[in-house]
Amino acid sequence: MVAISFSHPSDGIAVLKKMIRMAAKHNINPSFAKLSEASSKILELHIQEKKSFIVDVLTEFTRNKVEDICLKEMIEHAFFYSDTSEQKEILSITKSIIRGEIEGIPNVKHLPNLNGLIRRQWNAILEAKTEFLEFESFIKFRLKEYLATLLKIVECAIDEYKLELEYQVFVEQLRTCITKQRSFSKTDIVIIFEQETVLLFDEQQNQLSHTDLMMFHEKALRLTNVSNLDERLLGPLIGLSPSSARIYAYDIDHPLLQTIKNIFQEKVTITPIEKMPFREHRSHRKKKS
Repeated sequence: MVAISFSHPSDGIAVLKKMIRMAAKHNINPSFAKLSEASSKILELHIQEKKSFIVDVLTEFTRNKVEDICLKEMIEHAFFYSDTSEQKEILSITKSIIRGEIEGIPNVKHLPNLNGLIRRQWNAILEAKTEFLEFESFIKFRLKEYLATLLKIVECAIDEYKLELEYQVFVEQLRTCITKQRSFSKTDIVIIFEQETVLLFDEQQNQLSHTDLMMFHEKALRLTNVSNLDERLLGPLIGLSPSSARIYAYDIDHPLLQTIKNIFQEKVTITPIEKMPFREHRSHRKKKS
C-alpha cells in the first residue's frame, strides 16, 4: 500500500474521484483506491500491478496544483517583476510556450517534457512501494528538475516579452513617422507579395523600379532614423507613405505583412492573391514582364 497525504481533504477527494472515473474507462474495479478512515486527506493506493492511468492522474493533479503557483512565484521573486500587468503578460507567454503555441525559441526545443519529469518521479514512488508520502514533500524533494525546467521556460518567456515590448516601440515609432509626412499618392497603390518577389505599382499602375524603391527606402531611413528597415517592402512603403495600399499575397500571415498592417493600420488591406480581380491581375502581370 502507498499512502499519500495531501494538505487539504478536497485534494484527496479530487484525486480519488478522478481515479474512479479512469478505472471505469479501463473496466477496472476502483477498490484499489480509497481515502483513509482516519483522514480524508490521506489517499490509500492498494496496487497489485502497474496501472499507467494511476500515474496519469497523479501527474495531471500535480501540474494543475502547483504549476501556475510556481510560475507566478518565479516571475515575481526570481525575476523581480512586481507589476501585476507585467506578471500577467509574462505568465500568458509562459503558458503559451508550454502549450507549444510559440515556435522558434531555440532554448525551449531541448528542454525535457514536463509531464515526463513528473511521471518519472511518481513511477519511482509507486515502484519503490513507499508506504507513506506527503504531497508537499514530493513537490519539494522530487520535483527539482521539473521546477528547474519551469524556471528556464519563464526565462525564455521574459525574453519574448522584452522582444514584444521592443517591437511595439518600433511599430509606434514608425507609425508616428508616417503621420508626419505628406503622402506620395492620393489613390490606391497595389503590391504583389510573392515568395521571393515583391512588386509595387503606383497610382497609375506603373511598376516602381528598383531605383525608385531604393530612393523611397533611403527616404524612410532618413525619416525614421531606423537602420534595419526591410528594404523589399517596409522601407519603400514608409518612404511612399501612401494614403492607401492593397497588398495581394500568397502568405497573408507573413510576419512582414503583419508588421506593415500594424504600422499602417486601416490604410492597408491584405488579401490572398487568388482573390485579386482577374483584370487587375492580368494588367499587373503584363507590366511585370
